[in-house]
Amino acid sequence: MRLASFSLLTLVLAASAAGAEPAPASPSASAVVPEVVRLRWGSYSLYVENDMFFAGTDRRYTNGVKLTALASNLRQFTGPEIPAPVRWISRRLSRFVARDEIPKLGLAIGHNIYTPENTQLTTYQPDDRPYSAWLYGGVSFQNYRPPINAYGDARTPRLDILEVNAGMVGPWALGEEIQNNYHRLINVRTAKGWEHQVKNEPGLNLIFERKWRYRTGDLLGTSWAADFIPHAGFSLGNVFTYANAGFEVRLGYRLPGDFGTNLIRPTGDSNPQIRFPFNVFAFAGFDARAVARDITLDGNTFRDSVSIDRQWGVVDFASGLALGGRTWQITYTQAIRSREFKGQTDNQEFGSLSITFFR
Repeated sequence: MRLASFSLLTLVLAASAAGAEPAPASPSASAVVPEVVRLRWGSYSLYVENDMFFAGTDRRYTNGVKLTALASNLRQFTGPEIPAPVRWISRRLSRFVARDEIPKLGLAIGHNIYTPENTQLTTYQPDDRPYSAWLYGGVSFQNYRPPINAYGDARTPRLDILEVNAGMVGPWALGEEIQNNYHRLINVRTAKGWEHQVKNEPGLNLIFERKWRYRTGDLLGTSWAADFIPHAGFSLGNVFTYANAGFEVRLGYRLPGDFGTNLIRPTGDSNPQIRFPFNVFAFAGFDARAVARDITLDGNTFRDSVSIDRQWGVVDFASGLALGGRTWQITYTQAIRSREFKGQTDNQEFGSLSITFFR
């Protein structure tokens, strides 16, 4: 797909303003009436990925769009104005989260498109990646462990993310409509082989990932610093099943206290507790996956469909630059993905642009 179209995928997230409203109390009441705290979204992010960005191709993983929202401290939101599912989650999370840790709630909606290298053939191409699309929504629960514990002792900051993604693969994922309608809009050739795509199948994935952050502190007595952010996790489901591990290294001015930059993938978002008026940094990293299932390559789970033999190991190398302030951040990442299926002639290259707004 040539470029991502912002109008092709939208999400309306109802988020109320932050603040506390004292509940009315009788003048004769002897007890203090609890405050009603309304749910506050701490950040919103839009990700756009395309293999046209500094690569100039139109093949394989050709486009991705994702919109996310990440709440502030979830444990605060227990008032009667909070939706019942959020209150239920908040109460149960508090049983497993230490008093000096911060649970958060995230929501996401996304869409990925995959095609063979030659999109002008109308016949089935058994030796290349099948046509497929993945349309999904996600809910994530994060637990942030700050660098100082309840006793004032220093420790390594940590972020645990548990995420559930549910959606659809196949024609109902609208890959053909989104790709070809946009190609018509920008007057380029449409893909001709969508008749040979993975069939309709509901998808469900459970993902867990843990991240740590190790920081040098200020370098040479200035506000320049470096940090190292390793991660490890897994995904289970009929869409993607894998175990993964990797890291990111950052160097820059006034590094934000989050857990790094991300491509479009589960467990990608984190928002810092403290941000600076201005920050800029460069980064580089990789993620290695041992893949047991990828429906976009293996085909449908319970019936015959187009497919191709996948590679069991896939690695993403990524580097880029980020620029931001207290209320915003813009990040550009250039990524190289190793061969994903047997017979693939070369690595995949694509760019990723993300814009985040903080509240």
